[in-house]
Amino acid sequence: MLRIFIAITDNEPGVLDRLASTFRRRGFNIHSLTVSPTLDPAVSRFTLVTDLDDKAARAAKNFLERLVNIHSVVDVTGATPLLRDTVLLRVAATGATQAGLFQIANLFQAEILDVGADSMVMASSGSPERIEAFMTSLRPYGLLEMGRTGAVAMQRCAVQAATSLETAVSF
Repeated sequence: MLRIFIAITDNEPGVLDRLASTFRRRGFNIHSLTVSPTLDPAVSRFTLVTDLDDKAARAAKNFLERLVNIHSVVDVTGATPLLRDTVLLRVAATGATQAGLFQIANLFQAEILDVGADSMVMASSGSPERIEAFMTSLRPYGLLEMGRTGAVAMQRCAVQAATSLETAVSF
């Protein structure tokens, strides 16, 4: 089962190495890993996707929490987090196939970044499932090159009681 962890860490050299080494030593595969700055320049945010069962996921979380420079680790898998991934694709394109490619780009709200004599570069952002569907739609045209960011996750907002929401909206 794919597990999604969000780790808040110090933003300094060596943190990524320690995190990756923890997974390597235990034989846990990292499916995707994104690291980004936060609103606080001294802090980084990791989104780590791995394929672990429940027992291994608990162990991985515990190992990560013991690392120096890690402020918190949250397993957001069961909380249906918001997930976004971005892909850049170079697709084979001829004059005869460009119209179909433009339709697919429009359907998936993808950007066409470049058009050449024999290929087209597109970018799409969305849930990992949406990215997979986008790639599946383009595969018959001939995928020539792919670059993908990996998932970035964020927990959903807390649900407010109706009276609190009405009060908030009235301002």
